[in-house]
Order: sequence, then structure tokens, then C-alpha cells
Amino acid sequence: MIIRTLTLSALGAAALVLATASPAAAHNYVVDSTPAEGETITDLPAEWSITTNEPMLALDGNEGAFAIVVTDADGLYYGDGCVNVEGDTMTAPAALGTAGNYTIALQMVSEDGHTLSEEFDFAYAPGSDAVVTAGSAEAPACGGSAVADEAAAVEQTSTAGDTEGDAVLTAVTWVLGGIVLSAVTAAIVAALRRRRAA
Repeated sequence: MIIRTLTLSALGAAALVLATASPAAAHNYVVDSTPAEGETITDLPAEWSITTNEPMLALDGNEGAFAIVVTDADGLYYGDGCVNVEGDTMTAPAALGTAGNYTIALQMVSEDGHTLSEEFDFAYAPGSDAVVTAGSAEAPACGGSAVADEAAAVEQTSTAGDTEGDAVLTAVTWVLGGIVLSAVTAAIVAALRRRRAA
């Protein structure tokens, strides 16, 4: 009876650890941005900024998996394609053409290793002295690297993220297994000692 009680307690503790760890593995989501979704801006900011609820998974070699792409109503692209990621925020130099409606499409690697993307619209209503940047018919690539290579990098990063997530899950499973095994062993030893004492 004692062994059964201790074993059930150990299993309950393991389940609690797993339940507590599950929210940490959830996908990142945007909590702040410049510009905000649906906002009308009158001045061009120094940079576009996207902030998420958790740090993003920025690793050497997966830079191509992060993107902040700005397009106008005609589908023309603005910016140089470069993105800087620091912790929970990624930024890109800002550039726009004439007044009108624009869309920001973003892509990032979530803390759990999955590649996520979303987009939102904003409006631009500058003054007459605003600097106008010419749009491009092709998506910009930072440093002149091919856009096709970026797509390959995204796929590779997603696969690597899944592998890393599996490795973490395996490690957690082994740790919890060790905890349960230790609890069961301790229960058996205690029961044997009680029998010998009796």
C-alpha cells in the first residue's frame, strides 16, 4: 500500500512538471509593433519593430528565417531586406513611397523552434516634405543574397527547430523517468526495512 501511494505521488509530480512546462513551449505572438496594426502614421520611423511575448530563436545560420517585408497597394517592395533580432524584438530599416496603404509581412522563428508568419496593414499619410523611396518589383534580399536561398534557409531552420524540440522533450522524459524510478526505488527500500524491523 505504501509503495503504491508513493508511486502514485511520484507520477502525479511528473504530470505536474509536464503540465507546467507545456505553456513554455507555445508559439511566440506579437505584443507590440511599429507601426501598430491598422495605424495611420504621418512620419516615417527610423525602423520597423516587432516585439513578441518571448525571445525569438535567433541562431547562427538561420538569419534567413527572419523577415520584415513592406509592400504598397501595388505590390511594390520597400526596404533592404535586412533584419536585426535581439531577444524578443526584431527590427528593420524603414522606407516608404508615397502616401497610401501598406502591408507588413513578418516571419520569425518562435522560441519552440517553429517558423511563424503573419501580416497586417497600416496607412501612411506624410507631409509634403517627406522623403519618397522608389518601390521595387522584386522582394529585397539583405546583402544581395538570392531570395530563393532564404526560402531554403527557412525550411532548414524549421527542420532544425523541430529536431531541437524533440531533443528537449526526450531530455525531459529521461529526467522525469529518473524521478519516478528514484521514488519507486525509495519506496521499495523503505518497505523492506519496515518488514525487517517487524
